[in-house]
Amino acid sequence: MAPPDVDARAREYEAMIRRIKDVISARVMFSADGQVEEIHVLASGSRNAKQLVRDVESLLMAQGTAVDHKKISVALLAPETGASEDERIRIVGFLVSRQGKTVEARVRLEYRGAGAEGAAQGPGTGNGRIRAIAEATLSAVQRFIKVSSVLFLDDCGVVQVGTKLAAAVCVLELDGDVEQTYIGTCLVKHDELDAVVRATLDAVNRRFSLWAVTQRVSPTI
Repeated sequence: MAPPDVDARAREYEAMIRRIKDVISARVMFSADGQVEEIHVLASGSRNAKQLVRDVESLLMAQGTAVDHKKISVALLAPETGASEDERIRIVGFLVSRQGKTVEARVRLEYRGAGAEGAAQGPGTGNGRIRAIAEATLSAVQRFIKVSSVLFLDDCGVVQVGTKLAAAVCVLELDGDVEQTYIGTCLVKHDELDAVVRATLDAVNRRFSLWAVTQRVSPTI
């Protein structure tokens, strides 16, 4: 049975590793006897995997923990070169239906040929419809995410900007004890709900390519 402080140590090590230059996220796994068994690191591609592995080794060694470099795997993200059509989330469709005093929103998205649908409910009010469609959009996005981040809707609304209306959405990302906030906007052209879906995607767009990474590279040193 693992020592009771293993989870706390894992969170502590993950927080320290995330402070290393170019590291985006980290996951530390312990064995049943309380030894570091695996370390998975997601980083930008500006430094090579060997450098990052050595940084992780040195960091943990300074904490009194020696780790075999073979237990450290690093996933490097390719630099962004402008997303092609296939690299973007595409809106397939959405629907908001009333059920008594509540509304149900469904949003279907597509990414790299794969589809995902999200659903959410809310009160049958104007703002309830807007929140439901934003939450349904995040629910669909979450299905594409391959890392430990979880997305939550913080707030959303349609606001007046000069003579125009715009949808604004605030999204929270939680990854362990790390919290990030993202804001997305979209001008209302024909339909408020369509603008809310697009504003929600605008909020997460800059980070989505990081979340959707599935391949890890284990370097040979």
